[in-house]
Amino acid sequence: MDTSKPMRVRWDVDFRGRTGRTKRIARQIHEASPRVVELRIEGEKGLSELPAIYTEIHKCNPRVVATVSLFPGAASVTQRGYSMDFIWEVDARGPFRGLLPHGAEAISVTIDEDSLAHFPDVLEEFAGSDVRELHLPNVNAVRALAEVGHVPLPQPGKLQEAAEIASRLPVSLVGKRLVIHDFFLWKHLQAAFPGEAGERAEFSECRAASALAYVDWEGNVYPCESLPIRLGNLQERTFEKIWRSPARLQILETVRAVPDACGPRDQAPGCLYVCRGLLRDVPGSPDAAQTPRTERPATGRS
Repeated sequence: MDTSKPMRVRWDVDFRGRTGRTKRIARQIHEASPRVVELRIEGEKGLSELPAIYTEIHKCNPRVVATVSLFPGAASVTQRGYSMDFIWEVDARGPFRGLLPHGAEAISVTIDEDSLAHFPDVLEEFAGSDVRELHLPNVNAVRALAEVGHVPLPQPGKLQEAAEIASRLPVSLVGKRLVIHDFFLWKHLQAAFPGEAGERAEFSECRAASALAYVDWEGNVYPCESLPIRLGNLQERTFEKIWRSPARLQILETVRAVPDACGPRDQAPGCLYVCRGLLRDVPGSPDAAQTPRTERPATGRS
C-alpha cells in the first residue's frame, strides 16, 4: 500500500461553534488528493462554511461523505445540490425519526459509556424506520479529550449486556445494513444479526497514519480520531510535510505491529481488526506500552 498520501481524510469541520481557517485547511486537503473525504458538521458555523469547503475539495474529485448533526435547519443542506452522501448524526437518548429529512438513508450514533444503555432503543427505532443504514463509529478520542478530558469507552461487560438485550428485540433488520467500526461491538452483534452485522460489517485492519488521516476543527492532523497524537497543523504546515514527518512514520510502524494483548499467534489475523488507538485505553492492555503516549489535543487556536 502506498502510504505517501492518505487515501481517506476525515475532517471535523466545527466543534462547539469553533472552526479554524477552513479555506486553507480545505486547500491543504485538496492538495493531498485523497480518494475519500469525510466531513463532520456539528452546527451552523460548519454549515455556513460548507459552500467554500465543497468548492475547494472537489478540485481533486474525491468521494465526499458528510455526517451532519440533526440541529434546527440542518436538513436544508440537502437542497443545495451537493454531490455528496449524507449521514445524519442522531442523539441516542431520544427519538429521531420525526427529525430526519425526507429520504434520509443513513444515520450515525456513537456508542460510548453514556449512550450505551440507549442502544437497544436506537436499534428498535432504526428497524421500524425507512432508513437503510445505521453507522456505529468508534468513540472520537480527540473530541472526547477536548470536551470531557477522557475517552468514555464502554466497559466490555456493559457492551455485551447491551448487545444481548438488542438480540432479544422483536425486530427485523432484513434489507438494512449495520456499518460497525468497533471490532468488539461487531463480535457481539454478529450472532444476533448475522446477515446485517456479519457479512456487511465495514471495518478492516488499522489504517491510522497510512491510508487514513484525521483533521480536527482547528486544522490539527492526527493518525486517526482514535489516536490523539498531534502530528502538525494545516494552518502552519502543508499536508505533505506533516505526512512525511518522522512522528507519522514512527506511528505507522507501531500500528502495523500485532497487539500483544491479542494472545496466541493463531489469533493474530483477527487482532489486526482491533482499533489500536482505543485498545490503549483498555485497562491492563500490554499494547498501551507500545503505542505513543496520548496527548491532549491543542485548543485555543482560532
